[in-house]
Amino acid sequence: MRGLVLLCLAAAVFGHDPEADMSTPEIINRWGYPAEIYTTTTEDGYVLELHRIPFGKAGPTNGTRPVVFMQHGLECSSTNWVANLPNESAGFLFADAGYDVWLGNMRGNRYSKAHTTLDPKKKEFWQFTWDEMSHYDLQAMIEKALNVTGQEDLYYMGHSQGTLTMFAKLSRDPVFAKKIRKFFALAPVGTVKYIKGLLEYVAKYLYFEIEVVDYFGDGEFLPSNWLTKIIADWVCGSWGSKLCDNVMFLIAGPESHQLNQTRTDVYVGHTPSGTSTNNILHWAQMVKSGKVEMYDYRSAKKNQEHYGMNSPPLYDFKKIQTPMYLWWSDADSLSDKKDVVEFLLPTLKQSSHLVQANYLEDFNHLDYIWGLRAAKEIYEPVLKLIGEDLETRHSGNATELIF
Repeated sequence: MRGLVLLCLAAAVFGHDPEADMSTPEIINRWGYPAEIYTTTTEDGYVLELHRIPFGKAGPTNGTRPVVFMQHGLECSSTNWVANLPNESAGFLFADAGYDVWLGNMRGNRYSKAHTTLDPKKKEFWQFTWDEMSHYDLQAMIEKALNVTGQEDLYYMGHSQGTLTMFAKLSRDPVFAKKIRKFFALAPVGTVKYIKGLLEYVAKYLYFEIEVVDYFGDGEFLPSNWLTKIIADWVCGSWGSKLCDNVMFLIAGPESHQLNQTRTDVYVGHTPSGTSTNNILHWAQMVKSGKVEMYDYRSAKKNQEHYGMNSPPLYDFKKIQTPMYLWWSDADSLSDKKDVVEFLLPTLKQSSHLVQANYLEDFNHLDYIWGLRAAKEIYEPVLKLIGEDLETRHSGNATELIF
């Protein structure tokens, strides 16, 4: 817990950071980068906001800049990729390296709380899980980025739920898969049988409760203060912490040895960013079942209405045909080592398209996006891989060594 105490002390010493109250485009502009805002509407009517950094500080160049699309994880937003200093944040680093950077926002977060007919203040708006994010949101956002830039495919980098949704999409939509040149998965998620933290608590103690919506809110995931306190004590013990009061850190794990302590206000100011109670229950469902499956309506009749079967269908990751590169760690409490080793790695190897599985020592679930080592150990290798792929494309040699 030493890391938590240091973060709290840092917040007190350095005071309130103005970026904690800024939007993603405002943060981008503050550091001298161009920011553009786009919206796209999904097939089922959700209006999603995308943020773009079209070029870095060196300015625009002639010709097409390859697109790198970055997708946030559970309860997060596009801010994830620009929440650190420019030399530490993926969004800025990739823009400065010559890429056209697009930052997605899934339905239900602070930037994507709109619909063509539904009111986000009413529960009907919130009847979705990561199933819909995978099926509808990725499709709409990726197509928007490609249409605006006039390109046929792009490079995708996802974190946490941003990997789960893409794994699921690629496994079921081979036409869409052709638009993803390479898939870089940070803190990759398949099964979550061994997960720790808030979602483990929900699965163990609340999932089958009839009053579950009383705990979490009927629609948007809004846990009451008393429940947050109980879970914080369960996750963090007797140590008090600014981070342990934040639901996001109860989901992803509060301990880190490499967060930038001066950025604490920015981290907690932008998370949690919003999702539905059903989405949290979907995660808890997978903790209970140990499977990667669609949402369980907890009624054979309702499952029959939605799926034509009594239980939710499974996602088959062995069908993925897109080159995949993974970064995982034994210190990740959400993307647990046992889930990665026992399910994800052997399953993806069967697809014959797992190119790399990179092990990182002592990476907390949020260190992949905010850790001080992320630039050196993740982003630089990804940039190198993309650069090599571009050289290969230009030379016409498509040979690739599969992991």
